[in-house]
Formats: sequence, structure tokens, C-alpha cells
Amino acid sequence: MDILVIFQTMIKLLLLLILGYVLNKVNILDQNTNKKLSSLIVNVTTPLLILSSVCASNSGDRLSVLPVLGGGFLMYLGLILFGELAARLPIFKKENRGINACMMAFSNNAFMGIPVLQSIYGIEAVFYNSIINFPFNIFIYSYAVLRLNSNGSNEKGKISFKSMLSPGFILMLVCLVIFLTGIPLPDLLVETSEMVGDITSPLSMLVLGSTVAMYPLKESLKDVRCYVFSLFRLFIIPLIVLAVCRGIQLDPFYTGIAVLSCAMPVASMVLMIANQYGGNTEAISRNILVTTVLSVITIPLIAAILTI
Repeated sequence: MDILVIFQTMIKLLLLLILGYVLNKVNILDQNTNKKLSSLIVNVTTPLLILSSVCASNSGDRLSVLPVLGGGFLMYLGLILFGELAARLPIFKKENRGINACMMAFSNNAFMGIPVLQSIYGIEAVFYNSIINFPFNIFIYSYAVLRLNSNGSNEKGKISFKSMLSPGFILMLVCLVIFLTGIPLPDLLVETSEMVGDITSPLSMLVLGSTVAMYPLKESLKDVRCYVFSLFRLFIIPLIVLAVCRGIQLDPFYTGIAVLSCAMPVASMVLMIANQYGGNTEAISRNILVTTVLSVITIPLIAAILTI
């Protein structure tokens, strides 16, 4: 793993994020555009990128993906438990326990994780990243909905099974079937999927930068709790995941994907759900901003630790 290459990748992603920030400030991108582009990324370009990664995979033992999927569920159960415990530390406000627990459990493993992992491990890592983080959609629409709703909303939190069955989630299931069965796809379909999927990384960072532009920059950077939280989200959590993976002697390829996906900033989906169910969106937006900015430094650091 070349740390210089990783650092250069993070600089490129940062430049794309800054470009998205500027495009928002000059009104080329706005909240409505971000929402539509996010839907495009989640439901179209990312699934097609995963599909192209499935077709590029030459794995001999296709059933080996099942333990990876099971490991993903165990990882998220562990992240939820850790988040619940860490959120009870005195440094964090009692009324924000629900949002802090969710922000620790759910990282931006798609918008920011995909370009980072693809640059380090190649296109195959995109598929395995989606498998490891497959439980994300299940827990974000169940656990997160119930937990975020406990922050003062009068509306009863309801688990939305319909929301889980998004086009992107369904296509992910299709990709899993294709991988397990080895069904060959026409070259034209594979090449088209690859062409569309390739816009995922740059488009994701532009949307992320535009989204960050709508958060309170000065207030966020002055909030000491954001930096304490960032220490947990960006450093402590991935190091714990690394220790567990090495403790069970997991393959370095899967270890790297799991650790780096957990080293990403707070997932924007936490903000979207909190906004829907009356959670403290201001606190979430501050932590999204600070963790996103600091991740440019911490991700190469975590990647360097992986090489030790």
C-alpha cells in the first residue's frame, strides 16, 4: 500500500469537495440539486459501479462472500453497541445520546468510502465494500429511525421496510445473485455499467462539498465536542475494528476494506433521517462538517497504520 498514492488521492478528493463547495456558493448547486444528485448516486451510479465490479471479479470461491456478509452484520452490531456506550460519556450532552450513537455507528462508506477504497484496492474492493456494509441499509432504517426519533419528536418512529427496498438496495441484491451464480452478462451491458459507474466518485465528492457548504462553518469549527467526537469516529473506531480483524486473523484485503470504511466521516443519511423525525440536525451537521474536513488527514494515517 503506497501511502503517497493514498495522500494524493485524498488531495484529489479534497479538491473535488472544495469545487462542490464553491459551486454551491455560486448557486450552481443547491439543496434541491443535491437531493436529486444524491438519489442518482444512491439508486443508479453506485449500483452500476458495483455491478461492473462484480463482473470484474475473478473470485474462484464465490461462496466466500457469505462469511463476509455475516461479518458485516456482526460489525454493525458491534458499532451500534460501541456507539451507545461512547455516547454516554460525560463529554457528550445527555440529550444528544441518540444522535451521537447513530453518528458513531454509521459512516460515509459510500460517497467518500468508494473513491478511497477504489483508489487503494481497485474496482474489486467496491463490491466487497458493499457486501461488508450491506447491513447499513437495514440498520439505518430500523435502529436509526427509532433512536433518532427519541430526541424530542412527537411523531412516533416507525421502521420503514418500504424505504429499505430502494432501487439501489434491490439492484445490490441482484448483484449479489449474479456474483454467487456466476451468470455472465453481455459485454455491452458491462461496459455501459462501468461507464455510468465511473462518475460515482467525482459526483459523490461534488455533492458532499455542496452539502458541507450549507452547514455552519465557523460555529462547527469552534465546537470542542465535534473534535472529541471526531477522535472516536475517525480514529478510535477504525483502530478497534483493526484490532478485532487482526485478532481473528482476517484476510488483509477484507481487513483493509472494513477498517477504512469505518474510518469515514459521519454518514449524511443520519442527517436526513433526523430531519424527518425531529432530531437535532444542527449537532449532526456540525459533526458531518468537522469529520469530513479532518478525514483528509486521518484516512491516510489509518491507511499507514494498516501497513504496519
